[in-house]
Amino acid sequence: MATAVLVLLTAGLLSAGCAGGKPRALPPADEQILLSKGDPRLLAAVRDGGDEPFAALAVFRGDAFLRHSAMLERASIPILNEFGKSALLLLRPAQVVPLLSGPDVRRMAWFGPRGRLARLDPSLELDAMARFAAGTEGVDREILLRWRDVPGESDERSVAGAGYRIVTRAGANVVVSGPLSGLPKLLEIDRIIYLEKASNH
Repeated sequence: MATAVLVLLTAGLLSAGCAGGKPRALPPADEQILLSKGDPRLLAAVRDGGDEPFAALAVFRGDAFLRHSAMLERASIPILNEFGKSALLLLRPAQVVPLLSGPDVRRMAWFGPRGRLARLDPSLELDAMARFAAGTEGVDREILLRWRDVPGESDERSVAGAGYRIVTRAGANVVVSGPLSGLPKLLEIDRIIYLEKASNH
């Protein structure tokens, strides 16, 4: 309970300091927390400040829903989805460091604006959470990308930039292989209308 109260108080202070949305220098202790338990995109989001929410994958110590949902609710952090020890959270930049500072969260990764999640098949989202909790998000798996139309060379370069290689093509449907840690980069490609598991997985 004391940890939850401290999280709320600290988050409130940080929100007040970031209300203008201007990039800011972080205290060394905050940077260390973000570098040790977060990722570079999460660090960038906190530095940028502002109040725009984004989705982040978090791995908790114990079941995310059974053990931590009450704490998250008190901190005004919605759970978008959960699977075992992992959860997809909707966070504002000011809430990240307070959440990571407590003992409940083992690690966290930026996932992207909430609106992009509509293009992600639910079963692939659950797979990403399970692998993130297990620490195997860097292992390659095949994903089916459905494009608005037949992708061109620039689209293929975007896929390669996200860390994926093309396996098969069938018109506007392309199967790629790569780590699930690259999903946020794939979701940034607006010409992809849907991402799902490949049929053989």
